[in-house]
Amino acid sequence: MTSLLLAAILTAGFYVGWNIGSNDAANAIGTTIGGGVLSYRRAVAMLVLFAVLGAVLQGGKVMSTVGEDIVTAPGGEHNPFSELPAIAVATLIAAGLWVTVASSLGFPVSTSQSMVGAVMGAGLLISALGPIDADVHFDKLLHIGLSWVIAPVGAAIAAFTLYRLFSPALRRVRNITTLHRIFSALVTAASASSAYTMGTNDVGASTGILHALSNGALGWETQMIGLFGGVALATGALTYSWKVVRTVGMGITRLDVFTACTAQIGAAITVWSFNQFGIPVSTSQAIVGGIAGAGLVKGISAVSGRRLSRIGITWILTPAVAACLSFSLGFLVTEVL
Repeated sequence: MTSLLLAAILTAGFYVGWNIGSNDAANAIGTTIGGGVLSYRRAVAMLVLFAVLGAVLQGGKVMSTVGEDIVTAPGGEHNPFSELPAIAVATLIAAGLWVTVASSLGFPVSTSQSMVGAVMGAGLLISALGPIDADVHFDKLLHIGLSWVIAPVGAAIAAFTLYRLFSPALRRVRNITTLHRIFSALVTAASASSAYTMGTNDVGASTGILHALSNGALGWETQMIGLFGGVALATGALTYSWKVVRTVGMGITRLDVFTACTAQIGAAITVWSFNQFGIPVSTSQAIVGGIAGAGLVKGISAVSGRRLSRIGITWILTPAVAACLSFSLGFLVTEVL
């Protein structure tokens, strides 16, 4: 691999990681800001710390699923992306482009969905052109797709249930100041937990292609790839995350400290559970589901159905658009080279 191609891979990989920070940061800190618990700067600082830890310590499972289990060579003799690094670059760029568009519009889409869609598009391209033998595992994609449906519903149910379970006892607490402090601490802890799972899930998914190249020209250990993705995430969160944070924290329902806490905990539990099986779910879907579930306790009118419907459309479009972009860009790259 030439130094120019290696630089292109790292640049494209950093771009995808930057998109995680710019879009998915809201999944961990939107509720703390919307609930008035932390300032934007403090929330971002907390996000960066725990997301990097999650990526370095436990990002490897999801990296392996995205980079090695969706598109494979017959017999597992080699990884198609390591054999065709130019297509790997096109895949990374395609995954990032759609997320950039969504971030500019303030929509919380899933970087994980975008990356999985891009990997699928690249796999179809490799199979169609036939420069090397490759198989696209649609059974694995089906499992991942089902998780995208289950995750927001599960997070909504978890948040709704948590609110119902604990709200009666909380109403009997007379010291409002003490109660507010307790839940401020809880929602901060829940946000830190979500930031950690963002590292394991979102950074893991977005660096799956880099992981596929780790045994070849790139030569990085899993922890090093996680650190690289975490630094890219931090850059995105610091430079371009406010629009989506505002949508998640203030645009779906009006949050107080308790609803913010239950929404964040419900989302974190859901994402963490899927990650233990190496399944890349959408932290965006989980937190939106959690917020909607917490808001529904106050009645359906408390939740912005119009905003949720628009977000839902972007969720449907994300893997399809990323797949088409990846296929098209990969085809252009192969034609030029």
